[in-house]
Amino acid sequence: MATPVDRPSWATTRKTFLLAVVGGAVALVLGRAWGLRDGRAAAGEPARPRRAENLLETARGDDVELRPTPVDAHGPVFRLNRSAAIVWRGVDERRTVDDLAALLAAAYGIPAAAAHADTTACLKALSGQGLVFGVHGSGSETTGARS
Repeated sequence: MATPVDRPSWATTRKTFLLAVVGGAVALVLGRAWGLRDGRAAAGEPARPRRAENLLETARGDDVELRPTPVDAHGPVFRLNRSAAIVWRGVDERRTVDDLAALLAAAYGIPAAAAHADTTACLKALSGQGLVFGVHGSGSETTGARS
């Protein structure tokens, strides 16, 4: 025989939900006020780009395909060529733009200045699509949006 289960009342459930929402909002506000996990660099500190969290990465030879998750058959697919894939794979929230440019320069044997310009252009394009955050000059470093 089954025993009755004590279930919380509607008022208790509602209060718990409201406390969770308020607690989350407070954490978000304080986190942004303290500059935590929003991709912004402190004044004078180099940018350290980070990836959006809702992406499924599929390798296609030297290229990479990115799809937002959950995967939608009619949703966008972002295809990155070899050089963009090198930059994408280097983005880890620890490396600076200079570090990413060094990866590209080493992979192609090109001058550091050319690699830096290409890396910056690639990061701005990825940022414009919402795939990377924390890139100076793209507007993404100020939003701190988490996907």
